[in-house]
Amino acid sequence: MIIAEPLGGLANRMRVIASAILLQQKLNTKLIVIWNENYELNCPFNLLFEDCPAFTIQSKERKYNYIKSSNQTTPGKKIQAAFVNKLIGIDYCILDNDFYNLVFKGKLDVYFAAKNHGITYIQTCQAFGETLNALSYFKPVLSVREKIRDVARQITACTIGVHIRRTDHDNSIKYSPIDLFVQKMQAAMAACKKTTFFLCTDDPEVEKIVTSFFCEKVIVHKKERSRQTVRGMQDAVVDLYCLSATSKILGSYWSSFAEIAAALNNIELEIVRIPE
Repeated sequence: MIIAEPLGGLANRMRVIASAILLQQKLNTKLIVIWNENYELNCPFNLLFEDCPAFTIQSKERKYNYIKSSNQTTPGKKIQAAFVNKLIGIDYCILDNDFYNLVFKGKLDVYFAAKNHGITYIQTCQAFGETLNALSYFKPVLSVREKIRDVARQITACTIGVHIRRTDHDNSIKYSPIDLFVQKMQAAMAACKKTTFFLCTDDPEVEKIVTSFFCEKVIVHKKERSRQTVRGMQDAVVDLYCLSATSKILGSYWSSFAEIAAALNNIELEIVRIPE
């Protein structure tokens, strides 16, 4: 059995769950997803997406707060971790740091680790497999789908998605400045006068700046910008799926939101960033 605890916001959680679904399918086992309502995403799963037969959603039990990585650096710590995890009911545990220290360096294979242990707990914000196909398992709830349809009516074959991440992401602010987005958008309009833009941003000031440049060429979903409310998170799902309905996405550096939007419909993603 696999227990996956996705960390982070909406897009990070979706890519973790999609990875876990593919792992579950390869191993032909059960998948439980631990869904936390916290400062990063304070909304129940079932108010965003319909139930999925591939996995079961559960709230986090207190015992899982004490779980330890099975990939300890000393024999003593390995024994201690194995003992604690066994008391919790876990045979093997991979935590977020293990992805940076082991998985991404080719020192740990998530598939073989899960295959060789009974109950594997994976806690991360990272993808650990090809997520493209498994993202189709996500289906927004009816009320959200209706909002997506209403906004998407304005999107044409000439609409480019623009995702400008700002308020909570230092890398995006540093490497993906607004003026560079404006330059890319101006170039797109010069190439095709029918071009419009679906703008998605977490910063109302950015929205004002971009719309002042491009006026009626900019499509905006009027939304609540908050991770702390159901409405805010439902609006984030609307933005995500409307981005995926465009012909191409201009995305912010180091932000998974545009990455997942592009993967939902397998469309082109261009990361807008200053040259290295």
